[in-house]
Amino acid sequence: RDQNMRNRNNTNSIPGAPNTSDDESQDEETIKQRDEFSHIYSVLEQLQQGKAWWVQCLTIFSAASLTYSYNNVGLRTNVQIAIMTVITIVGASPFASSHLITASIGTFVGGQNIISSTGSQIEVDNIILASNYAWLLLLSLVVGLVWCFIINSKFKILDGYAGRLGTTTFVGMNLVMLTIYGPAGVVSWDRYYYGFVHIIHIAEEDASLSLATAWGWTEEAELAVGYVLSVLWLGIAASGTRIFHNNYAQRINSEPSSDKQPPKPLNNVLVPVLWALFSMLVVNATQYKHAPGLYNGFAVGSYVAMASLQKMDNSISRFALVSLIAAGWGLTLTPFFVGFAGKSGFTSMLGHVTHTALLKSISRFKLIRRKRQEELCRQLEQLQLEFQEQRQALQSHSNEDDDASPSPHQHKHKPKKETFYSKQQRRQQQRLKHLHVDESPKEEVDAQNPPPQLHHRAWSALPVEGDGEWTHSLEPQQIMDSVV
Repeated sequence: RDQNMRNRNNTNSIPGAPNTSDDESQDEETIKQRDEFSHIYSVLEQLQQGKAWWVQCLTIFSAASLTYSYNNVGLRTNVQIAIMTVITIVGASPFASSHLITASIGTFVGGQNIISSTGSQIEVDNIILASNYAWLLLLSLVVGLVWCFIINSKFKILDGYAGRLGTTTFVGMNLVMLTIYGPAGVVSWDRYYYGFVHIIHIAEEDASLSLATAWGWTEEAELAVGYVLSVLWLGIAASGTRIFHNNYAQRINSEPSSDKQPPKPLNNVLVPVLWALFSMLVVNATQYKHAPGLYNGFAVGSYVAMASLQKMDNSISRFALVSLIAAGWGLTLTPFFVGFAGKSGFTSMLGHVTHTALLKSISRFKLIRRKRQEELCRQLEQLQLEFQEQRQALQSHSNEDDDASPSPHQHKHKPKKETFYSKQQRRQQQRLKHLHVDESPKEEVDAQNPPPQLHHRAWSALPVEGDGEWTHSLEPQQIMDSVV
């Protein structure tokens, strides 16, 4: 560029040469315009791709404003119908492939109904104050940043789980609530436990009710059963559609000789949303009294059906079980977090996480049980080996004893077998045995003490002490008789 400028200066210094200052100014303007167009082109390209953080935040705010206006301007409609309608509109647009996920998060942000719930701001009929959209912009920005952190994290937070988008919105809602909405008085703190200070029908949270509208337990039970069935219906119908389409595509791809082209993959967000919107319109046409509770159930079931097929092992039964668990969580959380953005998605995520935790606990229990069985089998085998070794040792000792014993040709005294005796003979044998036992100690005593020496007076002429004159025992009586 410097060389060109020097050449131009030299050309201008030559007398009679044409003046090029106008050409230089035109070139500079062209370069500036080209830079501006390139900058605008890069911005438009980022908007089209939808990957930049500011594009995602802008998409979330746009969808949130559209949903919030659709739900609150004019005739008030149900928040779940507004969410599903906006997602369907975005899914039918050319930007569905790049902006549908963030737009869905934006519908959850706009689906909250608690901004200015304290009543501190007075609203004219069907007119929403601009401050509400300012608070909505703040919530959209925080939720967008949370979403950027989740998708760019190396830990793959909740990747493939049901209700991932709604859980992101729910986390951002709590952050804004604890830091700004609550302290500033934009939202009342009792929204965390709203069901304990106001009357709210089970599975419904659209508005506060008076004591005169309290229902009996039969109607509450009817609504609870309807809510569970609606969650189960959407979870099975939407997931079954996705599974059937996936199996059909895999079957065509597995047949190389087939001339059929495999179908395009279904959008895991749009298919459950269409099922939910269709079910809501059918129930709305019946003018069912407990329709809002069923709408909430359809929403939770659709978010369950958005889960990854690989996470659910491509099984409808898994989706049905997660739907039942999510319905239980939905009934439990009715009095808590009333009106919070992303609550339905958070409920479905709780169902999926609980199901995964149960499966891991069961598999771990089976693993521990199998290890114990293997340990017992190992101990039993060890005992059997020790028993066999002992048995072999005993057999070897017995063989050695047999070798040391006399030859079998020698006569061996065999005890006489007992023959049959009569009762009298047996008694006599017992007496003889007793006599033999009694005599044996006497013989031992006689052997120890020798018998005394015998002495008879006839053996000696000398008298021995104690020998006197022998008299007959009747001799005195004879003398007396003779005297008489």
